Amino acid sequence: MISIISKAEKLLSDLVSFPSTAGQSNAEIINYIKSYLESFDVSVNLDAHKDGKRFNLFATFGKSKVDGIILSGHTDVVPASENEWDSHPFTLTKKNQNLFGRGAVDMKGFLAITLAMAPYFKKFEDGLKNSIHFAFTFDEELGTFGASQILDFFKSEGIKPKIAIVGEPTGMVPLVGHKGGLEMITEIKGSSGHSSDPRGKVNSLYYAAKLISFIENLNRDLSLSTNKDTPFNPPYSTLSVGYIKGGQARNIIPNYCYFDWEIRPLPEDDPYLILSKIKTYASKILEPEMKKNFESSEIIMTEVSFCPPMEARFKSPALDLINKLWKINEPSVASYGTDGGHFQSIGIETIVFGPGEIKYMHQPNECIKVSEIEEGLIFLKNLCNYLQNNNI
Repeated sequence: MISIISKAEKLLSDLVSFPSTAGQSNAEIINYIKSYLESFDVSVNLDAHKDGKRFNLFATFGKSKVDGIILSGHTDVVPASENEWDSHPFTLTKKNQNLFGRGAVDMKGFLAITLAMAPYFKKFEDGLKNSIHFAFTFDEELGTFGASQILDFFKSEGIKPKIAIVGEPTGMVPLVGHKGGLEMITEIKGSSGHSSDPRGKVNSLYYAAKLISFIENLNRDLSLSTNKDTPFNPPYSTLSVGYIKGGQARNIIPNYCYFDWEIRPLPEDDPYLILSKIKTYASKILEPEMKKNFESSEIIMTEVSFCPPMEARFKSPALDLINKLWKINEPSVASYGTDGGHFQSIGIETIVFGPGEIKYMHQPNECIKVSEIEEGLIFLKNLCNYLQNNNI
């Protein structure tokens, strides 16, 4: 086990060295992974985005495209500012049995252990009752864009896995469900002028404030109608405005601004129904008022992405499999989203389960423990050994 841990550390070091920030090309890290797997005679397919710069990677150990198991991870990471770190974020640094680097836990640590196990999977692939698939995606951090695309690849290739294990850092505790995420941008177009005479002008910031207040009040209303039976916390769908930009100077009436916001729905709630209430307020109340002063005024809402929620299933083949291969832990749910919602949406039994602690995600000095790398490797070895004797 010591040698394979060292191998996983080396792979993690290589993976961290690629600054595969979300929204940028991931071609270099994908080509590295592809070359590595092909060195063991593993068949690898790339699923390219239309821009030709971002790719999903799919690889299979075994002979069947149906009823297999996906090991899923994303190749992108959130940005890192070097002045906030004690070491260079894109150089893996080992200290006191902790491995520091951007993406170390979210989620290149999982990618590293799957790659470290690739020779083992290949050695025993002829005896696998069910195939093991790697599905590595792009731009999960921006809105699970890669996972939404890879579903069409599955369909075109006749790939029908039975179970997906999304290796986000859960401390090796199974997450059986999570909320969704509808990401939005709203633009407010008004008219400009000198602040000394605002008559007949449409101040875009004023109308952004009105719309944001409406969103805030709708969020409050949702919080008052909690679902007492839901396992999620908070026990209701939420809205949040995260970023706003507009205006040039305090003595200029701003004619344009925009803000980023989101809806995080419970699996049983329809985010588009919530969105329709906001759109109705904008089109029926705010826009007519704006157009009285400036006919070209408008409010534009653009959907950036939708991450489907993952229904909480406390009894499922995916959870049963985890419990057979690992110590039984009380399953939980999450309020953040993952690629898993897309897999579940096409009928794949999905669970989120991987090494590392969530508290280190998206933080300066992000890290994963060597002991957590070892736990992940043991689990994957258990999985391979199980599939040599059992069907899922």
